[in-house]
Amino acid sequence: MVSLRRAGLGSWVGLLGASLGACADDSGFVQPDAAVADAALSDRGAADVGRDAPPAPMVLVGVVPAHGSFLGGTEVTLRGSNFTEDAVVRFGGNLVQPRFTRWVDRNRIVVQTPAGRPGVVEVTVEAGGRSARLAEAYRYDSFYVDPALGPTTGNARVSLHGLGTGFSSTMQVLFDGVACTQLEVTSPELASCLTPPHPEGRVAVTVARDAMPAVTLDEGYQYADSADGVGGGLSGGALRGSITVTALDAMTGAPVPMAHVFLENDAAATPPRAGLTNARGQVTLSPPGLMAPVTVTASERCHTTTTVQSFDAASATLYLQPLMLPECGMGMPEPMTQRPVYPARLSGELVWDGPSEFGPNPWRNVPEPGANERRVALVYATRPDIFTADPVTGAATMMARVLEAVEPGYGGRGYPFRFQARPASLAVYALAGIENTRTNRFTPYMMGVARSVLGAPRADITDIVVDMNIPLDHVTPVSAEAYTDPMLTTGLPSYFHASAFLDLGGEGVIALPHTTVTGRNGGEYALNGLPAFSGTLADARLIVHARMASGNITGPTPFQDTPAPCSGLVISGIRSPDEAVQVRDWLGIPSLVSPREFGQLPSDRTVRFDIPRNSPDLLIMNLQWEGGGWAHYAPGSVRAIQYPDLSTLQGLRDLPAGDFLGLSLVGVRIPGFAFNRFTYTSIGPGYWTAYAGRGTVVER
Repeated sequence: MVSLRRAGLGSWVGLLGASLGACADDSGFVQPDAAVADAALSDRGAADVGRDAPPAPMVLVGVVPAHGSFLGGTEVTLRGSNFTEDAVVRFGGNLVQPRFTRWVDRNRIVVQTPAGRPGVVEVTVEAGGRSARLAEAYRYDSFYVDPALGPTTGNARVSLHGLGTGFSSTMQVLFDGVACTQLEVTSPELASCLTPPHPEGRVAVTVARDAMPAVTLDEGYQYADSADGVGGGLSGGALRGSITVTALDAMTGAPVPMAHVFLENDAAATPPRAGLTNARGQVTLSPPGLMAPVTVTASERCHTTTTVQSFDAASATLYLQPLMLPECGMGMPEPMTQRPVYPARLSGELVWDGPSEFGPNPWRNVPEPGANERRVALVYATRPDIFTADPVTGAATMMARVLEAVEPGYGGRGYPFRFQARPASLAVYALAGIENTRTNRFTPYMMGVARSVLGAPRADITDIVVDMNIPLDHVTPVSAEAYTDPMLTTGLPSYFHASAFLDLGGEGVIALPHTTVTGRNGGEYALNGLPAFSGTLADARLIVHARMASGNITGPTPFQDTPAPCSGLVISGIRSPDEAVQVRDWLGIPSLVSPREFGQLPSDRTVRFDIPRNSPDLLIMNLQWEGGGWAHYAPGSVRAIQYPDLSTLQGLRDLPAGDFLGLSLVGVRIPGFAFNRFTYTSIGPGYWTAYAGRGTVVER
């Protein structure tokens, strides 16, 4: 991890990665060399068949579950017979990533599905010159629910993401026949609502629309009454005399046995106020007079410690990050060959209107270049969300640069491009403008978008036509409230930054770096160079990501790169590029009371802080030191967090004495959030509408 000395927001959010169950960035691909690639898909023969005997025929009889999101990434099991370790799996002709193909035994293969268009597809398995096919084996659903897990008490905010779904304000969303409430339709492919209550189990989710057939997602949502069933966190309803705590490994999801669990920050507590988790990672504590609010801590010698403070719930599932220490058998592993992860290969043409019907036309809608200038177009694929940066690994091939020139004899209608992209349902877009050859400054004037591009691993998606006919001539006025804190006269964030993204629903978001504005604190700004929301962008919605930071921000980078202390707002669902955007209601940045920066942790081991303005919904605090860490979750109203002494518990790692500890404190705002039933899956950055935090260093 990065040191938290004058840490940027990236440092303290990075500390959250394990405890938030952060997903790996699937946009950065390692392009394997030819030998590795060929070996990964080569025919090594069936391991369980003699050399002289003909291999037994391979049979595929089913896929479980038999449906999943059009985005791909659904874990399914292929069932059949005579499968081998070198099996190659395809869904509708699209390759499953080799790294995400796991041979279990001769009768089972577990895979993560590639992206696919809504509808039923064939599944094939190939190995050793043999193949098995099953027609109509898997269905790609036209929408999915996020998060797909929630409490039986209902009232959980969920989003519906679709592809070609045509959501409208007159539709109903039914969970097992019961309509959800507070339905908000952001675009034809994005909606949200609050779930109705329901007993435990998986239920169908139906979108009923006027004059259109209803669309049902079988087992599209799971109600669960235990925290481990809803992605960790709190559940089970109100505390009723006992609490069941489950400790899970944050990396593998496996139970953590022999973890110390205790109540109310009392590490010296004995049963029934404390106990060790069993082989399932569970322990139930039932001390006399147990009442809410309650605080629970779980710690194990080869894992980090996690505390959840001041809650009222009968079940708590805590994730503990494994420590990569030699004594835990988790030192630096020996280098090993991994099966590759392949991007999709996209190619096509940028096409301009003009007199030539069968050949490239000049870029007449882009100004004439002057001295030291040239016309350039940059071609990209959409990102999955605003917080995922453009890929770093292989960045040169994850976008294309196109000049206003073609090779002699080229027979196409436009200007060719070729680049790699994440294998997903996405859109391809291009920005055309003027580049200064001395400063490399790029100013776009025109845009083109090709929608509904399905990228599959190793697939060559060709003939993508991007019509360059969308002027970037709209302006979004931004009125930004200054960030103030009556308790502080110095150390306030003073750099304002706002960037724009186009939300295309299930196809991801378009980053518009040229629209970025920066300034000192609040004021009146304008996001210049936005397209009209018409034609191919008729269903687009604008997202504005605004930040107040303690250092200059030079581009529309992810929030992880924001210099802290800082405060950020995510304003989404804006229906017109001409609509004035009000940047208001900044979340207050936590201010340390005791200890101060580089100060010593008090003898009572309590960190005290103030939060100006409005309280957040959730506080996430992390301490980190070499060989250990401690994650702490608390309601937004809390202003003190205590770290009990673990030194009396055999084998546990207490805060190291005489050492500096990296401390990060983040407050976040999440619509519809309820701390007593939070889940790890629903508190990640993708759900934040506001965040504020600081990183510092304290001494133990």
